[in-house]
Order: sequence, then C-alpha cells, then structure tokens
Amino acid sequence: MRVLIVDDEQAFAEPLAQRLELRGIEAAVAGDAETALDMLSRQEWDLVFLDVCLPGMDGVSLLKLLQEHEPRPDVVMLSGATEMSQAVKAMRRGALNWLAKPVSLDAVLEECRKARERADARRQARRLAEEARLRSLGRIAEGVAHEVNNPLNIIVQAAGLMSDSLDSPEAGALPDIEDLRESLRTIVTQSMRVREITRKLLMAGVGLDPRSAPMDVRAVVSRVLTLLQGRMDSLKVACRLHFPPEWGEDGPRPLGSALELEQICLHLVENALDAMPEGGTLDIGARLLPADADGTAWYELWVADNGTGIDDDIMPHIFEPFFTTHRQAGRAAGLGLSVATGLAHGRGGRITAANRPEGGALFRLLLPLPAAGGRNEDTP
Repeated sequence: MRVLIVDDEQAFAEPLAQRLELRGIEAAVAGDAETALDMLSRQEWDLVFLDVCLPGMDGVSLLKLLQEHEPRPDVVMLSGATEMSQAVKAMRRGALNWLAKPVSLDAVLEECRKARERADARRQARRLAEEARLRSLGRIAEGVAHEVNNPLNIIVQAAGLMSDSLDSPEAGALPDIEDLRESLRTIVTQSMRVREITRKLLMAGVGLDPRSAPMDVRAVVSRVLTLLQGRMDSLKVACRLHFPPEWGEDGPRPLGSALELEQICLHLVENALDAMPEGGTLDIGARLLPADADGTAWYELWVADNGTGIDDDIMPHIFEPFFTTHRQAGRAAGLGLSVATGLAHGRGGRITAANRPEGGALFRLLLPLPAAGGRNEDTP
C-alpha cells in the first residue's frame, strides 16, 4: 500500500516514513499542501496522514480538496494538543480518524492496517461491479437480438408480401394497392420501433447533453404529463402534484440537462402507468434533503403509484437493461428504467425504488444541489 505523510515537521515525518518502509509500506513525505496535491495527481495513495497545521493552505482546507480527488484517499488527521478543535472539524468533513502528536508507531500501523482492509474492500467492490457490468453487457446483447429481431422479422414478411404481389404469376394481374399500402405501413411502423430501441440504447450509453444549467423541475414534469395525458386518460389514471407551496412557481433548481430530466421523468411515469393497467392514482412530488456528510444537498423528485408493486425477487434487477415485467407490443421493453438511472448517474444523482406499505411503488430521483435547503417531509 502507499502512504503519504503531509507534515512540514521533517524531523517527525521523514523518520516515520522510513519506519513504515522497513515494514513493507511504501511511504513518502510532502511538506505542504501544494506538494501533496502534486504527488496525488501523479499516483494513487491509499492513506494520507494530514497535519492540521501546514504552511500556506492548512490541513482542513486541503482535506476538502482531497475529498473531491479521484480516487479519493483515506485521510487521518495529525494534531497537537492545542489543535483539537481543528481535528474535530476535520472529522466532520470526512477525515476517518485523528491522532494526537506525538503519535506512536503502533497507532500509525493500526491506521495502515485499517486502510489496507478498506482498500481491499474497494478493489473487491470494483471487481464485482465490473463483473456485473459484463453481465449487463451480455444481457444487452441478448436483449438487442430479441428486441430488434421481432420487428425485423415483421419487416421481412411485409416486404415478402409486396414482392409476391408484384410477381404474381397470373397474366396481367395487378397488385392490390391497399395491400401494398398496408405492407408499407407495417414496414414504416416496425422500422420506427427499431429506431426507438437504438435511440434508447444510445441514450443509455452516452446521455443527451453534456452541458449543465439550472432546471425548472416543475415545468419539466408538466411537459411530461402533457405528453402522457392521453395514455393516462385511457387508463383512467388521475395525477396529483405535491410540490411545497412555499416554492411558488419557481423553487430550487438543480443543475443538469432539462432534456435528460424530461427523459428520466418520462420513463418513471411510463413505468408507473405500466403498473396500473386497471387505473389508479399517480402522485408526483418534490422536497429538499439536508446536506450530507460531504456538504452535498439534494433535490428529491418522487413518483408514486398505487399499482401492482415490485416483487422482492426482481427488485435488485429492475434497473438492468431489458429487464421488465411489463412487456407490451410495439414498445422497446425493458430499457426505460435503465436509461433513467444511467442519465441520473451521469449528473451525479441516483434513483431508488421501494414498495409502498399501502400498495404500489415509489421511485425517488435524487439530484445534487449547490447548497442545502430546508427539509420538507411531504413524501409518501
């Protein structure tokens, strides 16, 4: 493992690094924040021992930058007896522990042991994630073959009917114009179905718009509901909105792409409608969540239905490509939730799903905000 000691007291830091090296731990010393950031940019470090008091940028300020660094190292603060308040502040900002100077070698080695265990766990998690990604790629390949082959087979059959009509062996026979038109309509419809499948796959892979701007979430939701109003009417689904009244017509605006947010909302609402084939109630609302440990505040948009709910055995798979329990003719089945979660992750957000105690499902879209806001508990 690699350990970086950020401390301007060379008489302390250099011997400590040498003692770690003797125990098989790669260690180096940085005397200030600028040197530490340069070393972090050139290679990955598993653990950083960070002195609270540094020349120039202090340790707590450097810690904030380390929390934003990828890959993010584990950080243990070093502090003197008069710097305890700063050490506590650093712990609140993400440091894993602090050691009071003068530190013992045993305490340092114990932190190294814990960091090695965490690094091993992260590597294992990355390995499992890669295996899951490869499994998803296999599912995508299988799903593409299935979803595209169906309309292609229909297209081939329609083209064959046209060819048979034109090559009729009956002398002087003319093909039926209406039959030809019907075959052409079938080819166009199924070609558009293939195009829709391809479009959703591309969206799942690369997103829609790399730029970020403040988004009017309520306006986006209104556009989506307008697009789906006909389907909601045919299903006899009523919709209720639950935006905090104190927001008025404006409200907080997370950063992102309004076009991507529209696609996410479209897929979440369509999924809710799929779960209510006999009618029901669709609830859509929003609230702000307080800042978490790293200072990020969240805008939560939730979509709830009172439909069939999600079976426990399929809940872990609902965001996988081509996994669906709502297959319907003519639709690119199983891509909606996968596309939605991919777009959310691309903006630093996430989507969660759960069953409601009173029946139906609840999906939460969380998008990061530049600042925390008040908490509103209006969530089902």
